[in-house]
Amino acid sequence: MVEWILHRPPHASSPAEIRVAELLRRLADSPYRWIVVWGYYYRDNHGTEREGDFLVLGPAGGLLVLEVKSSLPRHFPETGRWEGAGGDDPIQQLIAEWQGVIRGIQAKGNPPYVEKALCVPGVVAPPDVATFQGIQRNWLVTGNDLENWLATWLRIFGEHARKTVDPLQLRAVLEAFGQGSLPKEKQAFIDHTEQLFERQFTSRFALLDQLSENRQLLVHGGTGTGKTWHALELAFRQATSGSGRRVLFLTYNKALTAQLRRLVTLRQIDRGEVVVRGWEELFFDLPALAGHPVVGPAPEASRETVRAFYEIELPRLVLETSRDPAQRAKWPVFDALVVDEGQDHDTCWSPEVGACPDETGGWWHIYQLLLRGGREVPAGIFYDAAQRPPFRAAERFDPAALVAAWSQPAHVRLQPAVRYTRPLWQFYRDHSSPTTAGMIDALGSGDHLPEGPEPEVHQLSPGTGTDARDLIESILHRWQKSGLCEPGEVLILHAQSGIAHSPLGARRVLAGRNLRECVEEEDSPDCIRHTSIHKAKGLDSKAVILIGLPPFKDLTSDYDYYSWFMGVSRARQLLAIVEAG
Repeated sequence: MVEWILHRPPHASSPAEIRVAELLRRLADSPYRWIVVWGYYYRDNHGTEREGDFLVLGPAGGLLVLEVKSSLPRHFPETGRWEGAGGDDPIQQLIAEWQGVIRGIQAKGNPPYVEKALCVPGVVAPPDVATFQGIQRNWLVTGNDLENWLATWLRIFGEHARKTVDPLQLRAVLEAFGQGSLPKEKQAFIDHTEQLFERQFTSRFALLDQLSENRQLLVHGGTGTGKTWHALELAFRQATSGSGRRVLFLTYNKALTAQLRRLVTLRQIDRGEVVVRGWEELFFDLPALAGHPVVGPAPEASRETVRAFYEIELPRLVLETSRDPAQRAKWPVFDALVVDEGQDHDTCWSPEVGACPDETGGWWHIYQLLLRGGREVPAGIFYDAAQRPPFRAAERFDPAALVAAWSQPAHVRLQPAVRYTRPLWQFYRDHSSPTTAGMIDALGSGDHLPEGPEPEVHQLSPGTGTDARDLIESILHRWQKSGLCEPGEVLILHAQSGIAHSPLGARRVLAGRNLRECVEEEDSPDCIRHTSIHKAKGLDSKAVILIGLPPFKDLTSDYDYYSWFMGVSRARQLLAIVEAG
C-alpha cells in the first residue's frame, strides 16, 4: 500500500514529477506500507527555505530524498562544470537538500537512515555500472529503476535495507514533513486538479473538429468521460454554424437541466440559439401547446401510478397529439438536436401506448417531429447503456435503434474517464458489484488520473450524542478550514426522494449556508446544493457528501448498487459517505 502526503507547491508540478508520481502509484499493490511525500519545504545550509520534490519512506531501509530532473545534465571533467542551468552542480544541490531534510527530522526526533538520489524518469541507464554521465550510479534513479522499484530500493540502501523503520523514527519524519499541507497549499492542489480536469476535457474537443464533416454523431462514453461537456460544446458549435441554427438540447434529469440552462445563459454566442429542455417538461408542453394541458400524478401517488403515468399515459397523449397536423403545427421547430444521457430516452414505446406501425422509435419519433428536416438534420446523441437504471426496462433502449433512426450516423467512443482522482477511482474498484462492474471497468486503468484526498466513510456510533446532521456539518467545517473547498462547492446527495425524509430532516442550514435544491433555476454560490441520488445523474461536483444509504456490505438489490455508484461517482475530488445506521 502507499500513503500519499500531498504538499503540492502553489505552481503546477513539472511533467517529470507527474511521471514519477504515476510510477510510484504502483506501490499501491505492494503488501508493505510506503509513504510518499510529494512536495515539501526544507532549509538549506544558509537557512533559506527551499522546495523539494519527493520523500519516500519505506517499510525498511529508511527515507529516500528524490530530486526530480526532466533531463540528466552532462558533467565535463575538464572544466568541472555541468551542462545547462548555468553550470550549477546538481550533486551539490542534492547533497544540500539531503542535509536539509536530515536537519528537519532531527529537530523532531531521531531520523531513520536517509539516502538521496537524482530522479530522471525519462532516462534509461544500466543498473550495474559505477557511474553514468559523470554521476555515481547509486545516486541516480532512472525510468527503468522506477519500473523495478524493489530492486532499486535494495540497491540504494544496501545493508540498511534489512533494518526496519521504528515507530519513533516514523513519527519524527511525519512531524517534520507529513503534517499535511497548509490550507492555502491544499487549496492550490485542489484548484490545480480542477484546472487539469478542465484541460483534459477541452483537449478532447479536438475530436469534434475531426468529426465536424459528419452529419450525426452517436457518442458512447462511460462515467466521467466528459459526455455532457462534449454535448454542450457540440450544441454551441451547431448553433453558430453558418447563419445560425436553433438547437434543441435534451436532457433527462431536472437537476442537470437546470445546471445546463445556467451554463447556456453564461455562454455568449453571436448567432443561433441553444434551447435546453428536459424530456418531462417537453412532453408536458407539447400537449399543452396544442390545447390539452397535462396534470401529473399527485405527490402521494404510488410508485406504480407514477410509472404508469410517465411510461404509458403521458407518451400516449403526446403521440395522439402528434397525429393531428393542426395541433402539431403549434409545436416548436428546431434545426439540430443534441441529447445527453441518451440511454434514458426510450427507443421504443411501451405496448400499452398503442403506437402505430409507422410510429416506431419511441420518444425519438417525437423528437424528430420537432426537427426541420427530421432524421436528416445535424444531431449528437451521447449515451452509456450501462447507466440505464435497473428499474427501467432495458429492452426499451437499443443503440441499434438509434443507428437506424438517423441518416448518416458516425460512431464515437470517449475513453477513459478523466473526471476523477486516482483515490476515487481505486475506491470505486474496491467496491465493485455485478451491477456496476461494467461501469467501473469503463473508467479505464487509472494510471493517467491525478492524486487527491482519500474518500471518507463515516458510521454513526449509537450513544455518542452525534447525529448525522452534526457529522455532516463537521465535515463541511473541516474541509473549509483545511482549504479543500468551501461549503458552497459541496453537493449533498440523499438516498430518499425528498430531503425531509433524509437524515437532515427539517434542517435547512449547514455550516452557516442555506440548502438549495439543485433543480431550482437560480444559482447561488453561497448555498449548499442538494438533491436525491436518482435526480443527480449527469451532475458532478468537486466535493460530494452522500447520506442515507446503508453500508456497502449491506446492499442487496441491483438498484441499491446502482444508486450507490451513481451517488459516489458524482464526486471529482472529495467524497464523504455518511452511512445510515
